[in-house]
Amino acid sequence: MKTRTLAAGACAVLLAATLAACSDSGSDTGGGSGVTLTYWASNQGASLDNDKEILTPELEKFTQQTGIKVKLEVVPWSDLTNNTLSAAVSGQGPDVLNIGNTNAVTFQSTGAFYPFDDAALQKIGGKDHFVSSAFATAGAAGKPPTSIPLYSQVYALYYNKKLFADAGLTPPRPGRS
Repeated sequence: MKTRTLAAGACAVLLAATLAACSDSGSDTGGGSGVTLTYWASNQGASLDNDKEILTPELEKFTQQTGIKVKLEVVPWSDLTNNTLSAAVSGQGPDVLNIGNTNAVTFQSTGAFYPFDDAALQKIGGKDHFVSSAFATAGAAGKPPTSIPLYSQVYALYYNKKLFADAGLTPPRPGRS
């Protein structure tokens, strides 16, 4: 559960940077007064309420720094794809959306997402601020990205050598993945 909470917290911090790139105030003095963005956050924590509890204070900090208000809607993973496709077709989607990278190209193909041009990317640290392999999943090859990576994960498999030996199993050769 700590990992999911940490992931949700990391999403909140990176969301603030992304929202800042969406704003055009050019300063952090509250120049976005009167602007409200809708943010659909994919459920990352133990519950929708847990995500709201984590994200709300971060979004409040963002509002204090920029003057831009954020209407938060946490969307369950089970509803995210259908809700996003419906929003793309209707033109009634959120201003900012947190989706899985496996969906980035599909949703980009709808034409409903704005591309991150060089100026927007520079506002959040530039393309080189991201791990290149993670950034490569931000949209269709050869086109400007319509998303940015929030976080990446690395998976590893560990085994107990004693249990393998006791069971008569031969462990995998070192260096294999």
